[in-house]
Amino acid sequence: MLLKFESLEKIGDIYINPRNYKIMPLFLRDWMDLLSLDERTYGIYAGTIYNPEERFLIKSKEDEQKALKLVELYEELLENPLKYCRREYYEYQLEVKRFEGLPFANGWVGSRVALAGEAPGRRGCGLTGICFYRDASGMLLRRALFSLGINPDFVYITNVVKCNPPENRLRGFDKRELSLLERELEILRPKSVFALGRTAEKALKRIGFDAVYLRHPAWYVRRGVREPNDEMLEEYGVIRKSVD
Repeated sequence: MLLKFESLEKIGDIYINPRNYKIMPLFLRDWMDLLSLDERTYGIYAGTIYNPEERFLIKSKEDEQKALKLVELYEELLENPLKYCRREYYEYQLEVKRFEGLPFANGWVGSRVALAGEAPGRRGCGLTGICFYRDASGMLLRRALFSLGINPDFVYITNVVKCNPPENRLRGFDKRELSLLERELEILRPKSVFALGRTAEKALKRIGFDAVYLRHPAWYVRRGVREPNDEMLEEYGVIRKSVD
């Protein structure tokens, strides 16, 4: 579950995880080359450093201690998923996934910046296990962060609800989801938390975390945005300040 920073390779201006590639790309210059890689040729996880077996990036001993606690929390979810997921969500998640395990979270545990979405998407995290990855809203978020000079692999990303709701229609959350999210963030103790969507904002407030609200990337996708526009970059620019 742990991904050591020294195991990554830097090609051009980006870091890659060699274990994510079916075949290694011959040439990469920047993030635009990374996100344009053909999934059928290079692999489903070619555009990120994470995969379901390597979720938590660590750079230090302190990072490792946090990550091991997150692994314990994730194992609790696997052992008793209905303690933290609604049955209808869990059963649907089992239908859509293409990986071992369940969605949880991923990122650099020492980044001090956490992004919380609402729930896994059936073509994104629900399918791959990696938050905000592969589907339209996930890739728009990644492009926006890269455009702001933030590598999305070097922040921590999670969701309020861990299992994908049927047809991506979230019908609320309760103490099950909130208890897991609260324990997760108490381990991380991020300096800044960003709520992607009103559902995430509501959940974070309930567990006592002050979060900065940002419109969910899906809000932009529904309006035909596929590349980050000035409006989105201005809104998400607040993340840049926290990373600095």
